[in-house]
Amino acid sequence: MRFFKDLNQSEKWEFFNSFDLVFCDCDGVIWQNLHDALPGSADAVNHLIKLGKKIAFVTNNSLIPSELQLEKFSKININIEKHHLIHPAQSIADYLESLKFNGLILCFGSPAFKAYLQDRGFQLVQGCDGLVGNSIIELRNAIYSTDVVKAVIIDVEFNCTAWKLMRAQMHLKDPECLFIAGAADPKVPFGGHDFIGKNVYAKNNESQDATERKSIVLGKPGSGLRDILLQKFNIQHKNRVLFIGDSLKSDVQFGKMCGFQTMLVLTGATKVRDLEQFAHQHEETGPDIVAESLKDIIHLV
Repeated sequence: MRFFKDLNQSEKWEFFNSFDLVFCDCDGVIWQNLHDALPGSADAVNHLIKLGKKIAFVTNNSLIPSELQLEKFSKININIEKHHLIHPAQSIADYLESLKFNGLILCFGSPAFKAYLQDRGFQLVQGCDGLVGNSIIELRNAIYSTDVVKAVIIDVEFNCTAWKLMRAQMHLKDPECLFIAGAADPKVPFGGHDFIGKNVYAKNNESQDATERKSIVLGKPGSGLRDILLQKFNIQHKNRVLFIGDSLKSDVQFGKMCGFQTMLVLTGATKVRDLEQFAHQHEETGPDIVAESLKDIIHLV
Protein backbone atom coordinates (compact mmCIF):
# COMPACT_ATOMS: atom_id res chain seq x y z
CA MET A 1 0.00 0.00 0.00
CA ARG A 2 1.44 3.32 -1.11
CA PHE A 3 0.19 6.88 -0.74
CA PHE A 4 -0.03 8.69 -4.03
CA LYS A 5 1.40 11.89 -2.59
CA ASP A 6 4.58 10.02 -1.58
CA LEU A 7 5.35 8.75 -5.09
CA ASN A 8 7.99 10.52 -7.13
CA GLN A 9 7.24 11.59 -10.69
CA SER A 10 8.75 8.46 -12.21
CA GLU A 11 6.69 6.20 -9.94
CA LYS A 12 3.53 8.15 -10.79
CA TRP A 13 4.10 7.66 -14.50
CA GLU A 14 4.85 3.98 -13.96
CA PHE A 15 1.56 3.59 -12.13
CA PHE A 16 -0.37 5.56 -14.73
CA ASN A 17 1.02 3.44 -17.57
CA SER A 18 0.09 0.21 -15.78
CA PHE A 19 -3.66 0.33 -16.54
CA ASP A 20 -5.89 0.84 -19.58
CA LEU A 21 -9.39 0.41 -18.16
CA VAL A 22 -10.74 2.15 -15.06
CA PHE A 23 -13.77 1.07 -13.05
CA CYS A 24 -14.80 3.93 -10.78
CA ASP A 25 -17.26 4.00 -7.91
CA CYS A 26 -19.63 7.00 -7.78
CA ASP A 27 -20.78 7.96 -4.26
CA GLY A 28 -17.84 9.15 -2.19
CA VAL A 29 -15.57 9.28 -5.27
CA ILE A 30 -17.41 11.48 -7.77
CA TRP A 31 -20.27 12.69 -5.55
CA GLN A 32 -20.05 14.10 -2.04
CA ASN A 33 -23.85 14.01 -1.65
CA LEU A 34 -26.94 13.39 -3.76
CA HIS A 35 -26.41 16.49 -5.90
CA ASP A 36 -22.88 17.91 -5.60
CA ALA A 37 -19.68 16.63 -7.14
CA LEU A 38 -16.46 16.44 -5.19
CA PRO A 39 -14.03 19.19 -6.21
CA GLY A 40 -11.83 18.15 -9.12
CA SER A 41 -13.48 14.77 -9.67
CA ALA A 42 -14.91 15.66 -13.09
CA ASP A 43 -11.60 17.15 -14.23
CA ALA A 44 -9.79 14.00 -13.18
CA VAL A 45 -12.18 11.76 -15.11
CA ASN A 46 -11.94 13.88 -18.25
CA HIS A 47 -8.13 13.95 -18.06
CA LEU A 48 -8.08 10.17 -18.03
CA ILE A 49 -10.51 9.98 -20.95
CA LYS A 50 -8.45 12.44 -23.01
CA LEU A 51 -5.36 10.35 -22.45
CA GLY A 52 -7.02 7.21 -23.79
CA LYS A 53 -8.12 5.48 -20.62
CA LYS A 54 -11.46 3.70 -20.89
CA ILE A 55 -13.74 4.46 -17.93
CA ALA A 56 -16.90 2.82 -16.63
CA PHE A 57 -18.73 3.58 -13.40
CA VAL A 58 -19.69 0.76 -11.05
CA THR A 59 -22.08 1.73 -8.27
CA ASN A 60 -24.23 -0.11 -5.75
CA ASN A 61 -26.76 2.72 -5.91
CA SER A 62 -29.95 1.69 -7.68
CA LEU A 63 -32.03 4.19 -5.71
CA ILE A 64 -31.78 6.79 -8.48
CA PRO A 65 -33.05 6.02 -12.01
CA SER A 66 -30.31 5.58 -14.61
CA GLU A 67 -31.52 8.56 -16.62
CA LEU A 68 -31.16 10.87 -13.62
CA GLN A 69 -27.71 9.50 -12.82
CA LEU A 70 -26.57 10.11 -16.40
CA GLU A 71 -28.07 13.61 -16.23
CA LYS A 72 -26.06 14.33 -13.09
CA PHE A 73 -22.86 13.29 -14.86
CA SER A 74 -23.72 15.42 -17.87
CA LYS A 75 -24.20 18.50 -15.68
CA ILE A 76 -20.58 18.26 -14.52
CA ASN A 77 -19.36 17.63 -18.09
CA ILE A 78 -18.79 13.90 -17.80
CA ASN A 79 -20.39 12.27 -20.81
CA ILE A 80 -20.73 8.50 -20.57
CA GLU A 81 -22.73 5.88 -22.39
CA LYS A 82 -25.65 4.31 -20.56
CA HIS A 83 -24.05 0.85 -20.70
CA HIS A 84 -20.96 2.24 -18.95
CA LEU A 85 -22.95 2.96 -15.81
CA ILE A 86 -23.16 -0.37 -14.01
CA HIS A 87 -25.62 -0.71 -11.13
CA PRO A 88 -27.30 -3.72 -9.45
CA ALA A 89 -30.65 -3.42 -11.23
CA GLN A 90 -28.90 -3.44 -14.60
CA SER A 91 -26.61 -6.35 -13.69
CA ILE A 92 -29.55 -8.38 -12.41
CA ALA A 93 -31.66 -7.67 -15.51
CA ASP A 94 -28.74 -8.65 -17.76
CA TYR A 95 -28.25 -11.84 -15.78
CA LEU A 96 -31.93 -12.79 -15.96
CA GLU A 97 -31.97 -12.14 -19.71
CA SER A 98 -28.91 -14.36 -20.14
CA LEU A 99 -30.90 -17.16 -18.47
CA LYS A 100 -33.95 -16.39 -20.65
CA PHE A 101 -35.82 -16.03 -17.36
CA ASN A 102 -39.58 -15.94 -17.57
CA GLY A 103 -41.42 -15.95 -14.25
CA LEU A 104 -42.72 -14.01 -11.31
CA ILE A 105 -40.25 -12.14 -9.06
CA LEU A 106 -40.58 -11.24 -5.38
CA CYS A 107 -38.46 -8.11 -5.25
CA PHE A 108 -37.00 -6.13 -2.33
CA GLY A 109 -35.88 -2.80 -3.75
CA SER A 110 -36.46 0.89 -4.21
CA PRO A 111 -39.17 2.18 -6.55
CA ALA A 112 -36.47 3.01 -9.14
CA PHE A 113 -35.00 -0.49 -8.84
CA LYS A 114 -38.37 -2.16 -9.36
CA ALA A 115 -39.30 0.17 -12.21
CA TYR A 116 -36.05 -0.67 -13.99
CA LEU A 117 -36.78 -4.41 -13.85
CA GLN A 118 -40.33 -3.84 -15.07
CA ASP A 119 -39.09 -1.64 -17.92
CA ARG A 120 -36.84 -4.52 -18.95
CA GLY A 121 -39.93 -6.72 -19.19
CA PHE A 122 -39.87 -8.63 -15.90
CA GLN A 123 -43.00 -9.29 -13.83
CA LEU A 124 -42.94 -8.46 -10.12
CA VAL A 125 -45.24 -9.61 -7.33
CA GLN A 126 -47.61 -6.77 -6.46
CA GLY A 127 -49.14 -5.86 -3.10
CA CYS A 128 -46.15 -6.75 -0.92
CA ASP A 129 -45.18 -3.28 0.21
CA GLY A 130 -47.69 -2.73 3.00
CA LEU A 131 -48.37 -4.00 6.48
CA VAL A 132 -50.48 -7.00 7.44
CA GLY A 133 -53.07 -7.03 10.21
CA ASN A 134 -52.48 -8.16 13.76
CA SER A 135 -54.07 -11.59 13.44
CA ILE A 136 -52.17 -14.83 12.88
CA ILE A 137 -54.56 -15.71 10.05
CA GLU A 138 -53.71 -12.53 8.12
CA LEU A 139 -49.99 -13.16 8.68
CA ARG A 140 -50.29 -16.74 7.48
CA ASN A 141 -52.21 -15.73 4.36
CA ALA A 142 -49.55 -13.13 3.55
CA ILE A 143 -46.65 -15.55 3.96
CA TYR A 144 -48.16 -18.64 2.33
CA SER A 145 -49.07 -17.11 -1.00
CA THR A 146 -50.30 -19.15 -3.94
CA ASP A 147 -48.17 -17.07 -6.34
CA VAL A 148 -45.64 -19.17 -8.26
CA VAL A 149 -42.51 -17.14 -7.62
CA LYS A 150 -39.46 -18.09 -9.67
CA ALA A 151 -36.95 -15.60 -8.22
CA VAL A 152 -36.36 -13.65 -5.01
CA ILE A 153 -34.28 -10.50 -5.47
CA ILE A 154 -32.94 -8.45 -2.56
CA ASP A 155 -31.58 -4.92 -2.81
CA VAL A 156 -32.29 -1.73 -0.84
CA GLU A 157 -35.83 -1.47 0.47
CA PHE A 158 -36.43 1.16 3.13
CA ASN A 159 -39.78 -0.29 4.19
CA CYS A 160 -38.76 -3.93 4.35
CA THR A 161 -41.09 -5.91 6.60
CA ALA A 162 -40.66 -9.11 8.58
CA TRP A 163 -43.60 -10.80 6.86
CA LYS A 164 -42.14 -10.14 3.42
CA LEU A 165 -38.82 -11.70 4.49
CA MET A 166 -40.78 -14.69 5.80
CA ARG A 167 -42.57 -14.97 2.49
CA ALA A 168 -39.25 -14.86 0.65
CA GLN A 169 -38.00 -17.65 2.88
CA MET A 170 -40.98 -19.81 1.94
CA HIS A 171 -40.46 -19.26 -1.79
CA LEU A 172 -36.77 -20.11 -1.44
CA LYS A 173 -37.66 -23.54 -0.10
CA ASP A 174 -38.19 -24.33 -3.77
CA PRO A 175 -34.74 -25.20 -5.19
CA GLU A 176 -35.87 -23.95 -8.61
CA CYS A 177 -36.48 -20.45 -7.24
CA LEU A 178 -33.52 -18.15 -7.93
CA PHE A 179 -32.02 -16.20 -5.02
CA ILE A 180 -30.29 -13.03 -6.21
CA ALA A 181 -28.80 -10.12 -4.25
CA GLY A 182 -27.93 -6.71 -5.61
CA ALA A 183 -25.81 -4.36 -3.52
CA ALA A 184 -24.15 -6.31 -0.72
CA ASP A 185 -22.56 -3.58 1.39
CA PRO A 186 -22.14 -4.75 5.00
CA LYS A 187 -22.48 -1.13 6.15
CA VAL A 188 -23.97 1.98 4.55
CA PRO A 189 -22.77 5.51 5.51
CA PHE A 190 -25.63 7.95 6.02
CA GLY A 191 -25.66 11.28 7.82
CA GLY A 192 -22.22 10.74 9.31
CA HIS A 193 -22.98 7.26 10.71
CA ASP A 194 -22.71 3.69 9.45
CA PHE A 195 -25.90 1.65 9.32
CA ILE A 196 -26.53 -2.01 8.52
CA GLY A 197 -26.31 -2.70 4.82
CA LYS A 198 -28.24 -4.94 2.45
CA ASN A 199 -25.93 -7.87 2.94
CA VAL A 200 -27.35 -8.38 6.44
CA TYR A 201 -30.59 -9.63 4.89
CA ALA A 202 -28.83 -11.80 2.31
CA LYS A 203 -26.64 -13.31 5.03
CA ASN A 204 -29.72 -13.93 7.13
CA ASN A 205 -31.26 -15.94 4.34
CA GLU A 206 -28.05 -17.86 3.79
CA SER A 207 -27.97 -19.28 7.31
CA GLN A 208 -28.73 -22.91 8.03
CA ASP A 209 -31.82 -22.10 10.08
CA ALA A 210 -33.40 -20.03 7.30
CA THR A 211 -33.41 -21.16 3.67
CA GLU A 212 -30.14 -23.10 3.36
CA ARG A 213 -29.64 -21.08 0.18
CA LYS A 214 -26.78 -18.85 -0.88
CA SER A 215 -27.56 -15.81 -3.01
CA ILE A 216 -25.94 -14.93 -6.30
CA VAL A 217 -24.54 -11.45 -5.59
CA LEU A 218 -24.62 -9.18 -8.64
CA GLY A 219 -23.54 -5.99 -6.88
CA LYS A 220 -20.27 -5.13 -5.17
CA PRO A 221 -18.51 -7.07 -3.72
CA GLY A 222 -20.08 -10.17 -5.28
CA SER A 223 -18.34 -12.71 -7.48
CA GLY A 224 -21.36 -12.66 -9.78
CA LEU A 225 -20.68 -9.01 -10.63
CA ARG A 226 -17.02 -9.87 -11.22
CA ASP A 227 -18.02 -12.42 -13.86
CA ILE A 228 -20.35 -9.91 -15.53
CA LEU A 229 -17.65 -7.22 -15.73
CA LEU A 230 -15.03 -9.60 -17.10
CA GLN A 231 -17.39 -10.71 -19.85
CA LYS A 232 -19.05 -7.36 -20.57
CA PHE A 233 -15.74 -5.55 -21.07
CA ASN A 234 -13.91 -8.54 -22.57
CA ILE A 235 -11.10 -8.25 -20.02
CA GLN A 236 -8.12 -10.39 -20.99
CA HIS A 237 -5.51 -8.87 -18.68
CA LYS A 238 -6.97 -8.22 -15.24
CA ASN A 239 -3.79 -6.57 -13.99
CA ARG A 240 -4.31 -3.81 -16.60
CA VAL A 241 -7.54 -2.70 -14.88
CA LEU A 242 -7.74 -0.14 -12.07
CA PHE A 243 -10.67 -0.09 -9.64
CA ILE A 244 -11.16 3.22 -7.79
CA GLY A 245 -13.43 3.44 -4.76
CA ASP A 246 -13.94 4.85 -1.28
CA SER A 247 -14.87 1.62 0.54
CA LEU A 248 -12.32 -0.92 1.72
CA LYS A 249 -14.79 -3.80 1.52
CA SER A 250 -17.19 -2.92 -1.30
CA ASP A 251 -14.52 -1.47 -3.59
CA VAL A 252 -10.97 -2.45 -2.64
CA GLN A 253 -11.65 -6.04 -1.62
CA PHE A 254 -13.93 -6.44 -4.64
CA GLY A 255 -11.20 -5.14 -6.94
CA LYS A 256 -8.67 -7.49 -5.36
CA MET A 257 -11.02 -10.45 -5.80
CA CYS A 258 -11.32 -9.55 -9.49
CA GLY A 259 -7.54 -9.42 -9.90
CA PHE A 260 -7.55 -5.65 -10.59
CA GLN A 261 -5.27 -2.96 -9.28
CA THR A 262 -6.99 -0.83 -6.65
CA MET A 263 -6.98 2.81 -5.61
CA LEU A 264 -8.70 4.01 -2.44
CA VAL A 265 -9.77 7.65 -2.12
CA LEU A 266 -10.40 9.16 1.29
CA THR A 267 -13.35 11.36 0.32
CA GLY A 268 -16.11 8.92 1.26
CA ALA A 269 -16.70 5.95 3.52
CA THR A 270 -13.07 5.37 4.56
CA LYS A 271 -11.03 7.73 6.70
CA VAL A 272 -7.36 7.57 7.64
CA ARG A 273 -8.12 5.93 11.01
CA ASP A 274 -10.15 3.22 9.24
CA LEU A 275 -7.32 2.60 6.81
CA GLU A 276 -4.76 2.25 9.59
CA GLN A 277 -6.90 -0.27 11.44
CA PHE A 278 -7.66 -2.22 8.27
CA ALA A 279 -3.99 -2.27 7.19
CA HIS A 280 -2.99 -3.72 10.54
CA GLN A 281 -5.48 -6.59 10.19
CA HIS A 282 -5.60 -7.16 6.41
CA GLU A 283 -2.31 -5.99 4.95
CA GLU A 284 -2.47 -8.42 2.03
CA THR A 285 -5.88 -7.15 0.83
CA GLY A 286 -5.26 -3.43 1.25
CA PRO A 287 -5.35 -0.95 -1.65
CA ASP A 288 -2.37 -0.65 -3.97
CA ILE A 289 -2.60 3.14 -3.98
CA VAL A 290 -4.24 5.57 -1.55
CA ALA A 291 -5.14 9.10 -2.65
CA GLU A 292 -6.64 11.97 -0.71
CA SER A 293 -9.19 12.43 -3.52
CA LEU A 294 -9.74 11.61 -7.18
CA LYS A 295 -8.42 15.03 -8.20
CA ASP A 296 -4.93 13.83 -7.24
CA ILE A 297 -4.91 11.99 -10.57
CA ILE A 298 -4.75 15.37 -12.31
CA HIS A 299 -1.23 15.75 -10.96
CA LEU A 300 -0.44 12.29 -12.28
CA VAL A 301 -1.06 13.34 -15.87
